[in-house]
Amino acid sequence: ADIHQHRPNSKLRRAMASRSTLLCLIIAGGVRSFSVNTSKAPRSCSTYHQRGAAAPFAIQLRSSSPPWLAKDGIVLSSTASATEFPAASDVAAIEALFAKHSSDGLMTEEELRSVPAIKDMLEQGELLSTELSEIWSCAPKFPDEKSVEKIDVESFVQVYRDIDDLFEDDDDVVEEKAEADPIERIQNDIELAETDEGGRMYELRQIYAQLTDDNSKETISFRDIMQWEDISTLIDDDELGEDELVSLWEKATGVKGMDVTMNFGMFVKFNDALDDLFEFDDEETSDDGVEDEDEGNDPAQGEEDAAESVEPEASVPPAPLPVITDEDLPPGVLFSMIANESYLVGRDEIKRWGELNDMLNEEDITQAEVDALFDSAPKAPGAVDLLDEEGFESFFDSIDNLFEDEDDGDEEAEPAIDEKELKEELLELLEDLAKLAEDEGQQLCGLDCSELEQERVLEVVGELEREPYNQVVVPDGVTGEGAITKDQLTGEWEFIYSSSSTMKYNEGLSGLAGGLTKFGGLRQTLSSTKFLSDVEYTEQLETKLLGADTEVKITGDWDLRTEVSLFTGKLSNVMSVTPDRVIYGPRSDKADHWKSLGPMNLLLLTYLDEDLRIMRGSTSTDTLFIWRRI
Repeated sequence: ADIHQHRPNSKLRRAMASRSTLLCLIIAGGVRSFSVNTSKAPRSCSTYHQRGAAAPFAIQLRSSSPPWLAKDGIVLSSTASATEFPAASDVAAIEALFAKHSSDGLMTEEELRSVPAIKDMLEQGELLSTELSEIWSCAPKFPDEKSVEKIDVESFVQVYRDIDDLFEDDDDVVEEKAEADPIERIQNDIELAETDEGGRMYELRQIYAQLTDDNSKETISFRDIMQWEDISTLIDDDELGEDELVSLWEKATGVKGMDVTMNFGMFVKFNDALDDLFEFDDEETSDDGVEDEDEGNDPAQGEEDAAESVEPEASVPPAPLPVITDEDLPPGVLFSMIANESYLVGRDEIKRWGELNDMLNEEDITQAEVDALFDSAPKAPGAVDLLDEEGFESFFDSIDNLFEDEDDGDEEAEPAIDEKELKEELLELLEDLAKLAEDEGQQLCGLDCSELEQERVLEVVGELEREPYNQVVVPDGVTGEGAITKDQLTGEWEFIYSSSSTMKYNEGLSGLAGGLTKFGGLRQTLSSTKFLSDVEYTEQLETKLLGADTEVKITGDWDLRTEVSLFTGKLSNVMSVTPDRVIYGPRSDKADHWKSLGPMNLLLLTYLDEDLRIMRGSTSTDTLFIWRRI
């Protein structure tokens, strides 16, 4: 039989095998072929079964000999009428649907609800009226003389796609070409899907087809990856950092930066690397399950099994852990990176300290000196040859003191350094970057900086954070003494630099810049009383043509608290922001669904003086946000 498909094979099989659909074909003699068409976009058959509705099949019989069949065939359908459901990727079909049901090139909400495709979903309960109202409220409007809100064809296309995005299944998959025998192809797909690796590759191909269908290209961009629901969920849940995502992208594509596109082979590498990030958690879960089973067994039975068991096979030694090659790490951060599963450091863990290995190779220090310093460092309670964090910091300082005399001699030979020289160096560096961006027409606030420029800023900031005039210190874990107060942060601040990849991607904070507007700067106003703490961002959008500039205001609440850092294990000052509204022009929208605001919502305060504030990302500490008090 010649089977023509409009959905992936697996979804077609699931729909045909579902208990909620009973499909009977009575075929008379002379029928050459039939086609099963599950083309009621924007849903797949499996989505209908998940939400409790029957899949609308259309079965077409094509024949040439029986006289009772029409020349072009007949259509047997489970739906009462042939409702037009264009695919979300078919812009031309959606525009044609708009032209058929709109008047004067615009459409009201009532007319939108009467579009057969949408009306049918509302009547069947597949689309809730509140969901459609929410989508309508977010679409750009064009009020007429009677102040009735209407949408144009571009807004209608977006509304149609937003409705399609409500459903979990990725339905808009490119139709497979029937180059080989269709029956043989389906059988091969079933056999492939029955294997673990085959099923995984089949799933990846479906996802890749969805992403390429959405952008109407054969490859996918970094923007497509950012909009992939799995990735956006990981970022929103703080399980995947922005820098980690960029690193995975660059490793998969083999090219620095985010301008290159990704083919399917690269996409597989990207998913393999993404899975490896969470492999450790999976192993811990598996180990816990084994322990639970052992606890539930009879001890006597366990002894009998042990007596009867044969000699165990030799265990495979674990792969060596990587050497930490980062330079100038604080001792607390280095300890957390090389410590074993008991959060202690022994002689084997010391070998993972890359800088110490370099000093040994360059003969700046001998192994005997390292061993002597390790032996003299205080050991962890109850341990013979292991260091806790305090002991490791003592060991770290003793190595650093070996080179202190040489450093002191150099400092005596040099003139006295102004205590604020590092701060002035940072401000001059940022001013040079801002001037260069203005001369070359680049984004403000470092959003177009190169990697070398970002590394230089990060280096100066790291040195500045260690200066004695930095008001940010490690708070006392018991009394809380040393924690920054809200009164120290209240006031108006000007945004002068960020290395956030999300802000680069969105060309600012709100994500509204682009097209005829560009990011023109950002201010933050913090206020605090005994009961309320309010925050207001004011983002300037400059028009590229003649006309007035636009302001975007983002309001919300903010809080300042102390939390234990995942990287240092010490208390840190954390600033959290909960956005409430995004106001631009006559519109005022809820801010809870504005993903572009995410980078500012949870930050670590690492430097503060009378007129300069430096924040770092909570999950990516190399991401900087620098503010200057106005």
